[in-house]
Amino acid sequence: MSQLGPLTPRNTGPITQVSVTEMSVETTGILPRRPSAGEGTQLSKIALGSAVSGLVLAPIFGLGVFPAILGIILGHVGRRGAPAGRGKSTVAVVLGVGALIIGTAVLVFLTLPLSLAFLVSAGYILEG
Repeated sequence: MSQLGPLTPRNTGPITQVSVTEMSVETTGILPRRPSAGEGTQLSKIALGSAVSGLVLAPIFGLGVFPAILGIILGHVGRRGAPAGRGKSTVAVVLGVGALIIGTAVLVFLTLPLSLAFLVSAGYILEG
């Protein structure tokens, strides 16, 4: 127990009047603007978009190789930049490498044999 006594609810009735006193605040300088948690640099956003588009286009005849390479390069450059975009840049590099691996595999194992088969059947490349 405190010196004020036990804390028990009292029935004081309805609140009929509220008074507010004025409070003043003085500022003497400018606070630096902190970036929010979801905010990143423009370069990291472009890198992430390029890596995702590379991942989407990778199974389509290996077209995702070019945006994947762009995502990897911009992601590495973005990681050296502002700390706010470092996470997005890291994700862009990882997705870009994945898209590059998938796109290269599709190019080597699917697109290249199909192209060679077409060229042989059209008579541009002789069999032997």
